[in-house]
Amino acid sequence: MAQPETPRRDPDSVYRVVQLVGSDPDSWENAAASTIAEATKTITDLRVAQVVELDTVIRDGRASSYRVRLKVSYRIDRRRRAPSGETEVVRRYLLVANQTVGGRALNRAIKARMDAGPSEFHVLVPATLSKDYAAARRLATFSVDPTSGYTFGDLGTLPLHDEEGQRRAQERLDEELLQLIQAGAHPTGEVGLADPMAAIAAVLGRADFDEVLLSTLPASVSRWVRMDLPTRVARRFGVRVTHIQEEG
Repeated sequence: MAQPETPRRDPDSVYRVVQLVGSDPDSWENAAASTIAEATKTITDLRVAQVVELDTVIRDGRASSYRVRLKVSYRIDRRRRAPSGETEVVRRYLLVANQTVGGRALNRAIKARMDAGPSEFHVLVPATLSKDYAAARRLATFSVDPTSGYTFGDLGTLPLHDEEGQRRAQERLDEELLQLIQAGAHPTGEVGLADPMAAIAAVLGRADFDEVLLSTLPASVSRWVRMDLPTRVARRFGVRVTHIQEEG
């Protein structure tokens, strides 16, 4: 019986090893498969997954879920093997957007970087809360006091953590990933925390990027602009940040 081929590694490549835990109500095999499938959404060039621990949660004398701990490795350096066989260095971009996904200014910025040379994109869509969507809508329709910035209507009744924000963020992520794939890119992506600074910190804490493309609504209606997010990200993480502002 032929043995499975071990993935070949370039001699100068650099890999990172992390541990992931997944669970499934039916089997360890399903738990491992779903964990790997989820990991490939956000980890580029996933190569090897090793099972390091299996356990089962017991409730009322019966197995209620099967858990698996995996050790996975993935490539983090910038060198890639081109179709010609030559080694090329790619630039990695973190694209942060929510309500501006698919905007003209953002699309122009992405195209410019793809035209400049080999590139990879990781899309982060913070799960903007419903109350912030509502605030942006009211600002956009001028339902706001231009002096005090007071927004008419009670936004406090909307939940601070809601499924609506998660759903919209996932839809926008799927939309952006599809556009990038259609443009010839091989993107990864994820839905992040509602707090954009915390969402960006989580991604930059585990991966390196040459540039952050931070896409916002016009300054007059953008909460991210009001909180000076582009400047704060650049100062905190020492990374190049390009602020892409969509037109009203």
